[in-house]
Order: sequence, then C-alpha cells, then structure tokens
Amino acid sequence: MDLKRDLVKYVRDRAKSKYQKSTECFICRSEENLDFHHFYGLTELLDIWLRKNKITISTAEDIMGVRDTFIEEHMEELYDEAVTLCHTHHLKLHSIYGKRPKLITGPKQKRWVEKQRDKHGMV
Repeated sequence: MDLKRDLVKYVRDRAKSKYQKSTECFICRSEENLDFHHFYGLTELLDIWLRKNKITISTAEDIMGVRDTFIEEHMEELYDEAVTLCHTHHLKLHSIYGKRPKLITGPKQKRWVEKQRDKHGMV
C-alpha cells in the first residue's frame, strides 16, 4: 500500500461529496471530460497541515481519524478556491504550473484561468 497516495485519496474521497463541480468548463464552456481543479493542491495542503500539527500517519485508520478536521480547516481551499475545467484546459494548466503546483502559485493559476476565459470570449 502506498500510504502517501492513499491518505490523499481518503481525504479527497471524503471531500468530494461537497465539491461544486460545474456542468461546463470555466474557460471554454465545454460540457465533456470535466475535471475539478484546486488552485491550492490537496496533497501539498495535507502535507503541510500534518507537519504543522505534528501528526504522523501510519495506517488508514490514522488518516480517517483526522481527515474531517483537515477538511473543516481548509474549506476555502477545497471548495471556494477551485474551478471546473475541461480535461484539455486542465492539462494545459498543469503543463504550465507542474503536476503538483506549489501553493504559492494559486493566485497565478487563478489569473491564468481567467485570462484564458477572456481569450475565449467567455465573459
């Protein structure tokens, strides 16, 4: 079991039910192959939160015991600082900012998405 990957999955699966995924891409309005993109990546947020709180995770039970607290403390990043993108635009964003963008790039990602929307004439 890849615990690092699994612990993010446990948190993401729990948080998913409240995602406000749109029915179209924010940039091009495509309605197909939609992804939910967090401007502040869940993996990095979780890593930082675990270190800050000196929490060590060794089992699935450990992460399930703290995930609700993590989600509660990161409502804005998980639900408000996110956007629905078509898979093509999502891949394009990650080709610019990397597979796992640093948290500091959140505002830049947001501006990029808005500029792309303007370029597509979607106001």
